[in-house]
Amino acid sequence: VVSTKRPSLGLFVALVGTILESSTDATRVLLDLLDEESGMPFWFSIEEDTRLALSLVSVHGKYVMIQEPEVRAWALERLKREIEYPSKHQYHHIHSHLPDEWLREIVSGTFCNAETEIGLGVDSTNVSNASHESPCYREAMRSIKDVLIPKNRCGLDFDLLIAALLILAYRRKEWREGATTIPTQILINAVCEMAGKRVESKFIFDSATVLRQCALAENIQAAALLVGGKNGLILECVDLITSKMDIEIKDAETALFAATVNEFKDMMDVVHQNFECDRESRFTPSDGQFHLLWLLEEHVLSVVKYGEFDSPRNTEKLEPVFVGRLCFRAWYSLTHPTHLLESAKWLESWLRKKLELSDGTSSKRLACAALVRVLLWVDEAGQLDLGDNDDDSILATLLGFDSRFMAELAHACCGLIQSIPPHLADEVMTGMNHFSFEASGSLLNAS
Repeated sequence: VVSTKRPSLGLFVALVGTILESSTDATRVLLDLLDEESGMPFWFSIEEDTRLALSLVSVHGKYVMIQEPEVRAWALERLKREIEYPSKHQYHHIHSHLPDEWLREIVSGTFCNAETEIGLGVDSTNVSNASHESPCYREAMRSIKDVLIPKNRCGLDFDLLIAALLILAYRRKEWREGATTIPTQILINAVCEMAGKRVESKFIFDSATVLRQCALAENIQAAALLVGGKNGLILECVDLITSKMDIEIKDAETALFAATVNEFKDMMDVVHQNFECDRESRFTPSDGQFHLLWLLEEHVLSVVKYGEFDSPRNTEKLEPVFVGRLCFRAWYSLTHPTHLLESAKWLESWLRKKLELSDGTSSKRLACAALVRVLLWVDEAGQLDLGDNDDDSILATLLGFDSRFMAELAHACCGLIQSIPPHLADEVMTGMNHFSFEASGSLLNAS
């Protein structure tokens, strides 16, 4: 009598593992086998739980199954379905959910296959220090950069890796069971940044699908870092605002990027009505504002080359004026109106220190020029009306900066053409128009 009882899954997986270790071609030979009854290839003839177990078979430290086309395609489809129907009660009848441990193994297996240090169990010893030194998650991302670098030509399978991490982050689970110094969100941020920069891999990266998965998983940080460039930075700042305030993503994008300063102020006045704040406490920057300071220091205050200004056709390059405008608008958004003056004094003091600004002189003249462009000129779309005396049309007034500080800032970059909008610079260079800061009705007159 032939028993129809199914053999132990653990025993079956162990047997398959032994077979796969016998030869480098064994994995392909196994998958090419045909089922005698159905005539289907091996992988499509086995049950779902068997696929889950076999997909994680490791041979000499490599997860060989998930590198095969049919297994990888199946895994991607299962991850896709899981993201589309997350672990919520109303979706339980649609399909069985992927176990956390399987997701963790996919993450570890992808790192192992690329021969990364993190795949060998090495966590960055710098990440915990970075998180304590700065609330900006980009510092933590930078601290794990080296342990994510592939050591072989296979590279990282970003499609599998990001999808698995998105689900774990959505479930608020750690990517590695037990002690790990790297939070799941920090890891997915770093991996998405690598994917966005098109780090070499043998696997074709489906960026459009992964970006959609980031949206479905409600992970704006991951999406921002995947997109990168100017659009990515807009999303990054939007995330800082929407995570703390009652404002829709599209409205936040408009406020930060598309609206005039006056329109921006009107939009934020409405949002600030529902912005809870301890009015009696002294102003201290929030984590989101410290993140903005990091961006300012990285992309604005560090500018040292004339060529870093004004390349409108390049959406990847982060220009200091573009970054500055976004960051200062986001700073204002995250500041309660009752703390605006204190916020301005704190930010002015911080800028003076970073610029080494004293009595109108600074060693960082290009950085001062970028700040003057951002703070003293209205948005540079179309022609500038130099007779417009509406103080709210410039960011410096909106933020509450002292006029003497702005005068010193302008004096520090006096003579640099980078301190004025490009179309006015062209007119100056061709002698078509004459202007001065006094003509603009700017804050310099107030000093």
